[in-house]
Amino acid sequence: MKIILVKADALLMMFVLSCVICIHADAQVTVTCPPVPNQLTVTVAPEVKFDQTTQLFTYTYTVANGANSAQEIDSFNLDFAPPVSNLNNPPGWAHGIFRLRSTLGWSATVPAPLPPGANDDSRVPAGLAQIKPAQSLTGFSFQSPKPPGPVKYFVTGFVDVPPQDDEEGAETLLEQCPQSTGKPLDLAVVGATLGPVNFIPVTIEIKPPSVTPVPINPRSEGLTPVAILGSVSFDVSTVSQVSVKFGPGNAAPQKGSGHFEDVNNDGIPDLVFQFSTPAIGIQCTDTALFLIGQTSSGTAIQGSENVRGVGCKF
Repeated sequence: MKIILVKADALLMMFVLSCVICIHADAQVTVTCPPVPNQLTVTVAPEVKFDQTTQLFTYTYTVANGANSAQEIDSFNLDFAPPVSNLNNPPGWAHGIFRLRSTLGWSATVPAPLPPGANDDSRVPAGLAQIKPAQSLTGFSFQSPKPPGPVKYFVTGFVDVPPQDDEEGAETLLEQCPQSTGKPLDLAVVGATLGPVNFIPVTIEIKPPSVTPVPINPRSEGLTPVAILGSVSFDVSTVSQVSVKFGPGNAAPQKGSGHFEDVNNDGIPDLVFQFSTPAIGIQCTDTALFLIGQTSSGTAIQGSENVRGVGCKF
């Protein structure tokens, strides 16, 4: 009987310890995820000037934060075709070039002063010159020998991420909150503007004929037609159809869907494809979609059109 009691006591103790461990484990993995840094309505206005003497294009951008945005803008990034020179930034901002990719980046690095009586807890502070809702900022500029074409921009909002007590807490935050702690360009508001390019700019029309920005439901399971528009300077029959990709998901056209049709009634043939909407990979915050490809001679082409997500909650 004594042995049975000892065993029972041991089992009870093991149960209590297992519960304590479970509670402790739950306490370790339960975190409150910061907001995604794309709660923004963004407008990027480009200005391009060409100097005949230097043979350089000067690109200048004005970034506006919508009045209904929930965050202040703390970074503006832009794809480009190198080389670039004479980079400039607004006061309170710094610029640089992303490693391993041709993307320029500007960030509001000059920190705002701490409120009176506040202690420095090592969290990343807000930038003094962040773009507040209903405000805009200009002065993002550089020079390039390359002509303008459609390029992607990436804009992020400031998120106050609470500091973690230890390395384990930081790792838990990264594991539990990939939607708000991943790579900045993957979390950004993405759109189209003008920048230096190496490719042939082409005009595309999504859901022809359609108004711009084109409404697209990211949850749709159907097909999305996209036309590459022909012009007096670009013959769409030179496009290598197998090279065409569309959207963040690099969707390939539906097999056999490529055909010639004059969708805009200008008397010039256009090249029309059908894409699986889920494969396009559009996010609710995307404001433009890009189509890439090549001509039959191997020259890159790229085009974009503004879109708006429908069936989404901001």
